[in-house]
Amino acid sequence: MDIYPPIFTRASTRKYEAHPLQAEAIEGLEAFISSVKPLLPDVLLTHRIVSGNEVKGIALPKAPHFLMVSGREHPLRKTAAGFLYQHAELWLYANGCATRWLGVVKPKQDDPDFIIGMAFGKPAGQAERKTADFKRKPLEEISKGADPRLEAARLAPSGMNGQPWYYIADHGALHTYCKKSLGGLAGGLYHLTELDAGIALCHIAVASEHEGIPFNFSAEKKDAPEPPQGFTYIGTVE
Repeated sequence: MDIYPPIFTRASTRKYEAHPLQAEAIEGLEAFISSVKPLLPDVLLTHRIVSGNEVKGIALPKAPHFLMVSGREHPLRKTAAGFLYQHAELWLYANGCATRWLGVVKPKQDDPDFIIGMAFGKPAGQAERKTADFKRKPLEEISKGADPRLEAARLAPSGMNGQPWYYIADHGALHTYCKKSLGGLAGGLYHLTELDAGIALCHIAVASEHEGIPFNFSAEKKDAPEPPQGFTYIGTVE
């Protein structure tokens, strides 16, 4: 299954068909998630696929399924979660489904390790768009240097469309940086910028496979360039 094309066509969706996906589709999603190489092997992530009866939150879409992600405490657990489960999102779009990342959803059963949720199912309407319709910053605002994978990162989804990432391309390496805060009153209340950076890293990994370029991520590159003002270093793709 090629999950590269949905990077350029996916559209976050609020309206879904009421009926759940067939068991074979859920099994295929679970098998795919298990096959994805994690961003960091020492981050322990888990997930549950539940119905709307098992979640709570404000103005949630009426989706047949919710993927609820949890992870043990780790400095980059949110980044690792965004990386892994954005792969799942692209797989769903490649299989005729649609999704919506949800920072406002919570499991009804208390989970202190809960990170993020995602609604998904068959869309009730349009769930694709043209690349030209994406509202994203130009490459020169999010990166320095040239790399064929940066366009895929530029198109990644993010909370409040904040696009809190920055890349320095350096002889095949991509040094990755992230804003801790989007600024302003609303941005100051948003605490998932590191997860957004992981989503964009997923797009880089998928683009790497498409371009035939190795993807290896290290969070401990000691000679990485200094972060741009307002950003912190996350790691380097080599």
